[in-house]
Parts: sequence; C-alpha cells; structure tokens
Amino acid sequence: MRDGTGDWARYWRSDDGALEAMHAHFERHVYHRHSHETYSFGVTEDGHQAFTCRGAAHTSAAGMVIAFNPDDPHDGHAADALGFTYRIVHLGPDLVSGVLADIADRRAALPLFDAPVLDDPVLARNLRALHAALLGGAPRCGATSC
Repeated sequence: MRDGTGDWARYWRSDDGALEAMHAHFERHVYHRHSHETYSFGVTEDGHQAFTCRGAAHTSAAGMVIAFNPDDPHDGHAADALGFTYRIVHLGPDLVSGVLADIADRRAALPLFDAPVLDDPVLARNLRALHAALLGGAPRCGATSC
C-alpha cells in the first residue's frame, strides 16, 4: 500500500489463515480501537508508535516488542510526524496451543502476556527474522491490489 503520505505496507497470510504477517511504515495512518482474535507480536524497527491498551497509554520505540493477547482492544498511531516502521505477526490461538502441546508433550494452557511493550533485544531480533522469512517476496499492497 502506498497512498502518497509515505505510508506503505506489505502483507502475507498462510493458506490456512493461522498465521499472518505485515511489514509497514505509517506516518499518518491511524488504527482506531480494535482487537484481533490472535496473539499479535510486533517489533518497532524505526521511529515511535503510540497506542492505548489495557487502559493505559504506551509507546514502542525502535527495538521494542509489542505483545497483544487475543481480544486485547488497542489503537495505534505514529507518535510524531516522522512516523514509524514495524513488523507484526498474528498467531492463531490454535497454532499457539499446538506448539505448546508439542513442546510440553501434553495439552498446555494458553499464555497471557501482562505487558504490551517489552524491551527484549533477543526477542526483537527473532521476530525480525521470522517476519523476513514469512514475507519473503510478498508484494506491497494498495487500495486495488492484494
């Protein structure tokens, strides 16, 4: 997506819909309050993104990780005129449950993350690598394509 404001996005979705990924830069785009049925993990690559989640205002700066639980209402926008670039992946709860069951060799409870912003360089690096692998040659999307 390119809309003349400097905003763009690249989007990918698995065939079964259990995994989605987006790489985007937003200067003027605003996410109004919404939620996802998935776990959502993002990493801010450049700039600062501001959002409200769980009744509090948060800012994610470059290198920080965002972690939303399923059905966590949140909004989002650039914290300043320079905008922000980020990668985000959405994981279906069934996918997470299956991975945890494989690791534990038994059914495991789904986790809930208590902080929507984490300063964890190792997790950020791993998220960037996962996103790059998922998006590969994914095209940029616009109003009439993707």
